[in-house]
Amino acid sequence: MSAPHICEAGEGVLLDARRAVFLPGLRMLAVADLHLGYAWAQRKRGHLLPIGPADDTLARLQALCADWRPEGVVVLGDFVHAAAAVEGIRAAVSEVLRGLPASVRWEIVLGNHDLRLPARLKEWGLTVPCHASLDSGGFRFIHGDVLPTEPLPAGWTLSGHEHPALVLGDGGTTSLRVPAFLVGERRVILPPFSNWAAGSVVGRQPFLGEWARRSKFRTAVACLGPRLLPIPWERLPGTGTIL
Repeated sequence: MSAPHICEAGEGVLLDARRAVFLPGLRMLAVADLHLGYAWAQRKRGHLLPIGPADDTLARLQALCADWRPEGVVVLGDFVHAAAAVEGIRAAVSEVLRGLPASVRWEIVLGNHDLRLPARLKEWGLTVPCHASLDSGGFRFIHGDVLPTEPLPAGWTLSGHEHPALVLGDGGTTSLRVPAFLVGERRVILPPFSNWAAGSVVGRQPFLGEWARRSKFRTAVACLGPRLLPIPWERLPGTGTIL
């Protein structure tokens, strides 16, 4: 793949700068941490976040599907920010699930924010398979908040949860925080698909989950708008204690 927005993490694992992974062998698109209904969930808790501008999650998913033409989309946990009985959350979930072509099947791996999501989907009349983890075609899909309890498959494991980000700069007064993929030995941690997720800076903030803490990474791939920038792990500040 020579396009600047695509990077091959390994055979059959393509990173897309739009914060997604495409698996050609499975015709599957993977995204993580959508956190649908974030503002509505926060308002329910008493935090008066603005509801606008309109969430563009569906438009970005539609663009990815138009380019890759996947047979399925798997969400690697935290599909919602909270599975609360709030009309704004229901509407956001319904819009996304019903907004892709009928030929594209959904699979949701449950994350720590998805408590009660299966019951809520049933209440809302939305039929979507939900899994604690999912194995398909030699790949495993997890959220990453807990360690897998079963032996890993021979293929790659894809996860979310960590919201990884990098701070890039000129060493002086200019810096920029950007989302990033973390690539290790047959594993990839995806950046969050949600625009609300600012990200945890690799090397500055500890990993959230044991899965990431026990992983060894070789590359971080920064999402710079329409381009990807692979950076060797050893060149990232503060990562020496992680390897």
